[in-house]
Amino acid sequence: MIALFPGSFDPVTLGHIDILNRATKTFDQIIVAVLCNSSKAPLFTIEERVGMLKETTKDIPGVQVESYVGIHAEFAKKRGVRHILRGVRTAADCGYEIPMAQANKQLAEDIETIILVSAPAYGYMSSGLIREIAITGYASGFDDIVLDQWVPPAVKDMLRSKLLD
Repeated sequence: MIALFPGSFDPVTLGHIDILNRATKTFDQIIVAVLCNSSKAPLFTIEERVGMLKETTKDIPGVQVESYVGIHAEFAKKRGVRHILRGVRTAADCGYEIPMAQANKQLAEDIETIILVSAPAYGYMSSGLIREIAITGYASGFDDIVLDQWVPPAVKDMLRSKLLD
C-alpha cells in the first residue's frame, strides 16, 4: 500500500517524522508531498523544504519526497495512490482535516484519508509555532538548543542559517 502525506512542512518537525515512522508500519511506501501554496508566505522555498525532507527522511525506508501544486486528491490520483495520510494534534486540527477529507472523498471516492493522532510529546507543536519561536529567539539572541526538542538537527541548522545569515 502507498500513502500520500501532503503538507507545507515549513519547517519539518519531529512530529512530522514521528507520523512518518509510525505510518511505515502500515504502508509500504509513503510519498511526502510538499505543497507549493501561493496563499502562504513560507519561510523556506519549496526547494529548501524538499531538500530538508529528503535529508531528514533518508533513513526511513519507503519514503520519497516530491513537491506539487494543487489538490491532494488530484495529486494522489495521478500517482495511483489510494490513501492520504494526515496527522492531527488537537480537536481544532480535526475541524480542519475532516472537511478536507470529505472534500477529497467527493473528488475521488476511491481515496481514503487516514488520520494518525500525534504522540503526546508533539501534541502542542506546529511548524508555525516553531517558526515564530526561532524568528523571535534568534532576533533576541536565544540559545537555539531549545529547538532540539522540536526539529531534527538538519532542520535546526537550516533555521539558524536562514535566520542568522
